[in-house]
Amino acid sequence: MFNKKSAALTLEDGTIFTGFSFGADGSVSGEVVFNTAMIGYPELLSDPLMRGHIVALTYPLIGNYGVPPVEELESGKVQVAGLVVTDYSEEFSHWNAGESLSKWLKDNNVPAIYGVDTRALAQHLRDHGEMSGKIIVEGAGNPREIDFSKLMAEVSVNEPVIYGDGDVTIAILDTGVQNSVIRSLLRRGVRVVRLPWHTDLDENQYDGLLLVGTADDPTPLAENVRRAIEKDKPIFGVRGADITLALAVGGKIKKLERSHRGTNQPVLETGTNHALITSQNHSWAIDPQSLPADWEVWFENLNDGSIEGIRRKTGFVKAVQFNPEPTLRPEEFSPLYDNFIDAARDGKK
Repeated sequence: MFNKKSAALTLEDGTIFTGFSFGADGSVSGEVVFNTAMIGYPELLSDPLMRGHIVALTYPLIGNYGVPPVEELESGKVQVAGLVVTDYSEEFSHWNAGESLSKWLKDNNVPAIYGVDTRALAQHLRDHGEMSGKIIVEGAGNPREIDFSKLMAEVSVNEPVIYGDGDVTIAILDTGVQNSVIRSLLRRGVRVVRLPWHTDLDENQYDGLLLVGTADDPTPLAENVRRAIEKDKPIFGVRGADITLALAVGGKIKKLERSHRGTNQPVLETGTNHALITSQNHSWAIDPQSLPADWEVWFENLNDGSIEGIRRKTGFVKAVQFNPEPTLRPEEFSPLYDNFIDAARDGKK
């Protein structure tokens, strides 16, 4: 299937991993990160929060079940800048497969390389920190540069989009929302309004506000979200939106020494014995000492003690680092969304 065109991943510290191309005939630069999940590569690669990243998958065999129809993915296209795997399966078989991973990557102009020891690469990134890198494909010329200042605009809608027709309206400030987030809300019988990332939040637009994380710097969102908090409407944040909330109330954030990548991050709800195994993809954490007195830690990571969620002590304003959507796992996260919707309904009475 492949002509064994050589390719290489070059990290900014000079480390080189060589292999062969199975994606687009192009070269690209981006931040190199890894993910340890055994399944779910189509969902990960189409996740808007992965925009601009070169992703290395540590599971040894990738591509064996192809890619499902585009409407079942987290967005309508590949969001990662590049892909690195150990072994790529040229044959795929799955009842829901629409095409091969290689064709999907080529159609979306995403370079990919196989033949790399991705577990050694992951260990290198854990020891030295995530860093920028380049996938260089034989004969492809200079790598395409990623403009990280435009990532939020690239993954957001350009105008409001309405889904459903429920009894309450939940607004989503779209800084990179997954389709699974929208589906989780619609299953609860609400009307969803998806707003462009730069929308000036007006309290009359919604009964509850959902925030999501972003692959870009969330600092430009802080003032807008701060004004939304003052409106005293229920606010719930997922997938790293606690970083945005913390900035909005004057908190500080810091880069994690070791990022959280994969589907196996244990978190504990503070003040309880309630632990969850979560899916995460981020490299930032909140400085707990910087939170105002009326805010508190909601969840913490059991591996490194970092903050995994915060909440205001009054009203319903809270957010988590992880992904609460129950795709590929039991419905143990359902109460997080249920409580948010209940608060929106109570506020409308």
